[in-house]
Amino acid sequence: MSKPWSRSTRYLVLILALIISALLLYQSRALLGPMAVSALLAFILNPVVSFAHERMKLRRSVVVLLVYLASLAGFVLIGFVVVQVISEQTASLVIEFQAILDQIQTAYLDRPWVIFNYQIQPALLFSESAAAAPDLLQADVIFQIFQATTTNLGWILVVIVTTYYLLLDWSNLREWFFRWLPEGYEGDGRRLYAEIQLVWRRYLQGQLRLSVIVGFLTAVGALIIGLPGAVVFGILAAVFDVLLSVGPAIVIAIATAVALFTGSTTLPITSNLLFAILVLSLLSLIQMVENIWLRPRVMSNSLNIHPAIVFIAIIASLALAGVLTALVIVPVIVSVGIITKYIYFKLFEMDPWENW
Repeated sequence: MSKPWSRSTRYLVLILALIISALLLYQSRALLGPMAVSALLAFILNPVVSFAHERMKLRRSVVVLLVYLASLAGFVLIGFVVVQVISEQTASLVIEFQAILDQIQTAYLDRPWVIFNYQIQPALLFSESAAAAPDLLQADVIFQIFQATTTNLGWILVVIVTTYYLLLDWSNLREWFFRWLPEGYEGDGRRLYAEIQLVWRRYLQGQLRLSVIVGFLTAVGALIIGLPGAVVFGILAAVFDVLLSVGPAIVIAIATAVALFTGSTTLPITSNLLFAILVLSLLSLIQMVENIWLRPRVMSNSLNIHPAIVFIAIIASLALAGVLTALVIVPVIVSVGIITKYIYFKLFEMDPWENW
C-alpha cells in the first residue's frame, strides 16, 4: 500500500506542480528538444554499454568512451557518405541545368522579341537582372544565415556532450534521484520510472517497425519503377526515417537527382525528367501514407494513445519547435500522462497501483 498524502500536502503539491510546470515549460522551451534527444540516445546506447561492461570487464567510463566514439564515428560516416552523394548529384545537376539554360539562351534570349511591332532585347533585360542579383545578398541576410548555422551547431554540441554524460552516469543519476525522494515514496518513484522506461522502449520498437516498413516500401517501389540503387535507397529511407521530415526529404532529393541523370532501367520512359517526377511522386506518396496513416496507428498501438493526438503533436512540433522536439514529443506526452495519472490518484487519496 502506497503511503497516503495529507490534505495540505496534496494542495501544496498541486499548486507547486502547476506553477513550476508552467515556469519550466516557458523558460526552457528551447532546451526541451535537445535534452529529450540526448536522453533518448543515452537510453538507446545504455544497454550496449551495460552489455559491454559486463562482458569486457572494463571500467564503465572506458566502455562508455568506446561505445560513444564508435557511435559518433558511425554517425559521422553516414553523414559523410550522404554529403558526398549529395555533392556529386548536385554538381551533375548544376551541369545539366547550365546546359538547359544555354539551350534557352540560344533558342529564346539571343533573338529579339516582337510585341505589337516593338522589338525587345531579352538578353539585355536578363543581363541587368543578373548584374543586380548580388545586391540582394545583404549583410543582414548573411548574418542571419551565420546565426542560424551557429545556433544549430550549438544545439548539436549540447546533444553530443549531454548524451556522453548521461551514458557515463546513467545508473548513478537514477539512484541519486531515488534517494532524493521522501521516505516512503521510493517504491512509487521506481514504479513510475519502470512505467516511463516501458513507454520509451515501446516507442523505439514502434519507430523500428516504421523504419522497416518505409524502407521495404521504398525499396520495392524503386525496384518496380527501375530506379538504380533501389535497395540502397530502401536502406537510406529506413535509417533517415527517424528524422521525420528532414531525413525523408534528403533521401527523396538524392533519389530524384539519380533518376534525373540515369533514367529507368525497367519502364519505357524516354524522358529522364518524367522519370524523376515519377520517383519524386512515388517517394512523396510513401511519406504521406506514413505520416498520415502509418505513424499515428503504429504509435497508437505501441503507446496506447489516440492516432489523432500523435498526428497533431508531430505536425505542431514540426511547425512550432522543429525536428528535435517532434522526434520525442509523442513519448514525452505519454510520459507526462503517466505522471499526471499518478498525481491524480494521490490527490484523491486513491492507491495509484491498485487503480493503474
